Amino acid sequence: MIQEFVDRFMANKDILRANLQKLEYPRYLDLIKATIEVITSDGDFDETPDPSRIYEINDGDYQGTLVYIIGATGYQPYDYWYIKVSYGSCSGCDTLESIMWGTDDPREEMLDDLVLLCLHLVQGLKLMGESDDSS
Repeated sequence: MIQEFVDRFMANKDILRANLQKLEYPRYLDLIKATIEVITSDGDFDETPDPSRIYEINDGDYQGTLVYIIGATGYQPYDYWYIKVSYGSCSGCDTLESIMWGTDDPREEMLDDLVLLCLHLVQGLKLMGESDDSS
């Protein structure tokens, strides 16, 4: 976990919530992009994830693992981050499906759950090339 990103997320989670409210049927890519946008919205940071450089790898079908690669800001980035997301085909095996379809939550509770899912995404963000000993 990259604490600086989590801190930025916590400082801007109300902005994230407002942005998520505009999404009718969010996908994981939408959540990743919205999350990266709020952790980089506080200013001009060197070598920070760029929300316009998000690449999705999906070798699954109705279930599997999504891998998101995020390049750094700037010309010819050196740093890249990644997030792995396991997904499924039903609300019992996929967090996003559960939030969107698995319950009769009013919209406000759904937004709370989406913000929490985004927090888990930013907590799972890792810099490529760093040791994964913290898991």
